[in-house]
Amino acid sequence: MPRIGRQASSSGYFHVLIREINTEFVFQSDDERRFLLELLCEPQTSDKFELAAWCIMGNHLHDTVKAPLETLSRAIKVITLRYAARYNRLHRRVGPVFGDRYRSEAIEDDAYLLGALRYIHLNPVQARLVADPADYQWSSYSEYTMEAAHISETQKMFVLELLGGSVRGFTEFHRQSDLTLYLETSEDRESYRWAVAHLGLEQFCALHGVERATQLKRAPAIFSAICRQLTTVYFQEEPSLSLHKHVAEGRDHGKRH
Repeated sequence: MPRIGRQASSSGYFHVLIREINTEFVFQSDDERRFLLELLCEPQTSDKFELAAWCIMGNHLHDTVKAPLETLSRAIKVITLRYAARYNRLHRRVGPVFGDRYRSEAIEDDAYLLGALRYIHLNPVQARLVADPADYQWSSYSEYTMEAAHISETQKMFVLELLGGSVRGFTEFHRQSDLTLYLETSEDRESYRWAVAHLGLEQFCALHGVERATQLKRAPAIFSAICRQLTTVYFQEEPSLSLHKHVAEGRDHGKRH
């Protein structure tokens, strides 16, 4: 079966996922993570590649990049090849380190951009590695609350302006729930969707004053509505309303950087 071509992004932003092969933890040590981060930052010497967010987990990397599709593909190829060569040399192994091609998702609006950044920064929280994203060393979360060391300063300012121009707006945004399903590993997908569905159920019940499941038996209309809501939450691909609300309340940012 031929490969499906990658979708270009009209906004220029992409959510990228790079994962290992055979569930091997290839980003386990601090030295390995530092080297990967160095590789990820190197393409920023060109004004055509801007890093907006990143998070290194034990067996995969999430990042958000603003770049032309061709530039992105070329940069990811160099990053994965150089990392694999070093990893194989240090661990005295041969063969591929990463599974097939990297995965990417075109980001078409500001709401989805913000949601993807939040999802990336909350990966360690979702994995129960930390309770607060600020406590995880290997993500760009702290670059938004303190000095930017790896992400593009231009992108940092753009994201903060979308959230009211303050660090407080950024941190508060990360405390809010989101029903959107983002690009994720196959291992995380099922558990994340169950969590999203559970959150959707809680919000629906609170909205309609449902406190006990027995109430649904006496209200067929509500039961049908909640089934539709769960189906939407579990399989939907659209950004949540809360994200659009944040962007609408933000500044009129006009033309993108």
